[in-house]
Amino acid sequence: MATQQNLHIGQLIKSVFDESGLSVAEFARRINCGRPNVYSIFERSTIDVKQLVAVCKALNHNFLNDIAIHCEINQDSPSHSISINLNITDLDSGKAAKVARFLNELNDLDRQ
Repeated sequence: MATQQNLHIGQLIKSVFDESGLSVAEFARRINCGRPNVYSIFERSTIDVKQLVAVCKALNHNFLNDIAIHCEINQDSPSHSISINLNITDLDSGKAAKVARFLNELNDLDRQ
């Protein structure tokens, strides 16, 4: 995982992807997007939650756990942030509630 203060989710996804053995074409198929979008994901510092869930499933990796661990590692830092572009309108209410609980837990960690 990246050790920098702000987690770059695209770089983290690329790192896990590189170890996965998947081709870009297969990864794109699994997350229901085109190959150019895969390269775009690797460059982004933010990601839509719905897309992150698809990436987690495609790579069989829990990136949300990585984000939580990153926050714990950096909780002594005077200032840190994680940029997550949330678009939960397409999530059912149960999944949206889970995302909200997770974000509240992250917020609580930040306050400690």
